[in-house]
Amino acid sequence: MIYFFKHYGFLVAFVLSTIAFAQSKAKDYIIEGNNYYEDGKFDNAEYAYKRAALEDPTSVKANYNLGNALYKQKRYKESISHYNRSAEIATSKTDKHSAFHNAGNAYLEEQDYGKAVESFKNALRNDPYDESTRYNLAYAKKMLEKQKQKDQNQSKDSSNKEEQKKDKNDQQKQDQQKDQNQENQEQNNNQNDQNQENQADKNQREKDGGNPKSGGQNGNQKGDGNQQNPQISQGSKGKGDEQENAPVGLGEGMLKALQEQEMRTQRRIIQQKADKQRTNTSKDW
Repeated sequence: MIYFFKHYGFLVAFVLSTIAFAQSKAKDYIIEGNNYYEDGKFDNAEYAYKRAALEDPTSVKANYNLGNALYKQKRYKESISHYNRSAEIATSKTDKHSAFHNAGNAYLEEQDYGKAVESFKNALRNDPYDESTRYNLAYAKKMLEKQKQKDQNQSKDSSNKEEQKKDKNDQQKQDQQKDQNQENQEQNNNQNDQNQENQADKNQREKDGGNPKSGGQNGNQKGDGNQQNPQISQGSKGKGDEQENAPVGLGEGMLKALQEQEMRTQRRIIQQKADKQRTNTSKDW
């Protein structure tokens, strides 16, 4: 029991000594980083502060000063993480206030105005009387309102553009449909005209009887008398001219009947002439 207690006491003493040594090394790195920082060598300061944070991760100053070195290099997102780490491990209101204040400034640089407002509010909770923090908070709120208004306008403009685009597409579709309807109407009109022409041709053919009508007999046939020595002069012309003026649309049967009647008439006339000629001949004898 006594031996274990001493051994345990030795271990505790050793751990405390190691922590003290690490804190001492961290302090040395912080001092080195501060010198670089004052000279404007922010990259060297960053390296020194990182060494300090490795030696003592609970060092508020190492994380806070590392955030400042990164901020000076305009590496705002990296600086924010170290400011927030410093505020998290800080035990005094003063250290918390400083860390939240600088984090708010980094958020402003990133134009993340909502988080900037929250950081400045946290800073004021730890130091309500700091005028610079109060001023930065008002500025962040103003910028946040402008950003919201801008977003609303952009959303409205985007909506209007989409609506205009939709209207344009609808108009194009209407124009295309109108052109298609006009084209269809023209095709229908052309088809109707063609149908009318075809019907007119058909009606004309029906009116003309389907085939051209032939004229009447021209009287060139010879008579069919029974005389042995007929001396028949050329017969008179038939009445084909009258038939040419026959009513339109007569059927072939009626036309044939008219032609037969005309032939009978011509035979009768021829017969009469033949009889007369025989009479005259007998007198001459």
